[in-house]
Amino acid sequence: MAEKPLKVNRVLPERGVADDALLELLAGYKAQDEARWNQGQLSGAVYHGEDDHLDTLNQAAGMFSVSNPLHSSTWPSVSKFEAEVIAMTASMLNGGDEGVVGCMTSGGTESILMAAKTHRQWGEREKGITSPEVVCAGSAHAAIYKAADILRLTLIEVPIDPVSCEMDVAAAAAAITPNTVMIYSSAPNYPQGVIDPIAQLSELALRHGVGLHVDCCLGGFVLPFARKLRGNIPPFDFALPGVTSMSADTHKYGYATKGTSVVLYRSKELRKHQYFTFPRWQGGNYGTPSTAGSRPGTLSAAAWAAMMRLGEEGYLEVCQAPLASCHAR
Repeated sequence: MAEKPLKVNRVLPERGVADDALLELLAGYKAQDEARWNQGQLSGAVYHGEDDHLDTLNQAAGMFSVSNPLHSSTWPSVSKFEAEVIAMTASMLNGGDEGVVGCMTSGGTESILMAAKTHRQWGEREKGITSPEVVCAGSAHAAIYKAADILRLTLIEVPIDPVSCEMDVAAAAAAITPNTVMIYSSAPNYPQGVIDPIAQLSELALRHGVGLHVDCCLGGFVLPFARKLRGNIPPFDFALPGVTSMSADTHKYGYATKGTSVVLYRSKELRKHQYFTFPRWQGGNYGTPSTAGSRPGTLSAAAWAAMMRLGEEGYLEVCQAPLASCHAR
């Protein structure tokens, strides 16, 4: 079915559009957009398209449509949702280290940005590094390049193995300097779907006293369950002592509404470097855990609803099918 040309509104309507007419317009736009993705074969945009799941998330979001986590005393329920989303995500990835903590962000890009910012601040405050460097593979997500651009980090890119497509550990070791604050690894990476040799990178990070971030944005809600189902997943999380931070996207295989993610740290002492506070503002003490000030609590409610609705059994079930498909090939 051919798409209808969309009317372009360049100025405010002289009179507001009636509710029924407005909702009819929105329904038409929704139908056109859904035709682009609901037949499947779409990469990286919609991860869970079942109507019953989406309906529940939309209802959860609607209940908290005016909420703002910036004002936690006004919406304590949203603070509860976020704390529990972080705790549940950490419980899957902490490797038995109950000291792991985290924050919610708007997506994988912001989680990676926050991890880079945290390690930059840690390097400056704890080690006196004023020209921070990050080592990554050529397969790293573009978000770390964006973080380097925003934060004025020097990114040292090393090659991947031409056969395995894993980060070259020897090249990473050679790239570390006194200015290195973090190694960036992937579990898995986006281009090839390969998990970097994170156990070796963990040893490298410990040996040189640098941070190790694991970009688990794609794998955070797959690998823990794949490990339970199959058992042959290489170590990738906080069970490795050199891992200092991880990012895991609730809005990907956590099946939450776009856009939410979780960034995790091994300790509160490291996480504190992420926070921004400004007590001298004339409007009062201002503090935020991430880049945003006001944030949509509606998305936090939907993320919590997604995780509570599926539970461990649900995530195991949805992980089973692609694993079976890969095994069959």
